[in-house]
Amino acid sequence: MAVEPSCPVFVIHEDDAFRRTLITALDRHGFTVTYAAPDEAMSLLTTARKFRVIILGLDLKSERGVNMLEQLRTHRDVASCGVMILGDPDPAVRTIAPWADETLMKPVDVDYLAKRARSYCSC
Repeated sequence: MAVEPSCPVFVIHEDDAFRRTLITALDRHGFTVTYAAPDEAMSLLTTARKFRVIILGLDLKSERGVNMLEQLRTHRDVASCGVMILGDPDPAVRTIAPWADETLMKPVDVDYLAKRARSYCSC
């Protein structure tokens, strides 16, 4: 049986419990996961290898969330394929970050998220 090559994913999420659940699901699906809380994320983005997918889960109505989006937008080249935003059920998320490749509204099924993330790994 052939093993799919690993796909480097960077997870940035404020909620520790959800972040752990997400990482477990992505590990199960064969991703190589790097993760960080928002305060640590930018230093990792600027020093780490390029990621195929960035999954960002923040309160986009907070100043910290909007600042993270702006920083990520200016470093858009750190993801050679996709940026996925996990957001509250609010259509304004697409106006806040129109450059994101995909927005999934919470609550999100982590297995579905892994399937969507896999679509960016072949870029």
